[in-house]
Amino acid sequence: MIFVFDLDGTISFDGKSISLELLESLTELSLKNQLIFASARPIRDMLPLLSAFPKELLIGGNGSIARNKQQQIEIVQPISAHDFLLIKKIITDQDLDYLVDSDWNYALLNRDEERAQINDKIDQCHLAKNVSLSEIDRAIKCNLLNPQSEIILHEEAKSIDLTAKGVNKYTTLRQYFPKEEYIAFGNDDNDIQLLRHAELSIAVGSNQALDFADIHLNEKEILRYLEKIK
Repeated sequence: MIFVFDLDGTISFDGKSISLELLESLTELSLKNQLIFASARPIRDMLPLLSAFPKELLIGGNGSIARNKQQQIEIVQPISAHDFLLIKKIITDQDLDYLVDSDWNYALLNRDEERAQINDKIDQCHLAKNVSLSEIDRAIKCNLLNPQSEIILHEEAKSIDLTAKGVNKYTTLRQYFPKEEYIAFGNDDNDIQLLRHAELSIAVGSNQALDFADIHLNEKEILRYLEKIK
């Protein structure tokens, strides 16, 4: 069976690591099954958490980029040049902080880390470069950081994620596995399509947008569940 796991809030709860117990359960599960990891993070920022899984398919940037089983990084769908120009204009006009990812390097401006809480999740292994926004030719994901309340509907929001239209974790999964059934684990709005189309969907946490999921687990219960099915 194919098992698809989101990272942050699903199997990683500090943004920096996966617990040893969970890693052991995932490793044992992988002996008889195929594991796939799908995240909002770019591939660069998934790697530090997943060094134990060097050959598994990784879907990053909410579906905009992937690492195939040959360990090649593939851009699935970049943000169009027209839309990227518009995003950069909004950043300038609204004086926004941002994290803009290309296939590997990134452009980061974050003047309120206390709110964004993102810096220590970016390029933990120092594999890439923080370049100027003008040096990003093809953007796979733009994260507008610390937006003001008049720009968005929810004052508590810490960021707005933007990717190419029509791209998500599920659509990219289907590019590699067009018809295969799978079991999916997720916790966030960006996991909705992935879980909706799963043979079995497991929601971690209390996100009401995932009320449709077949099984609901909290942070402590996911380890027990994996121990049961491995």
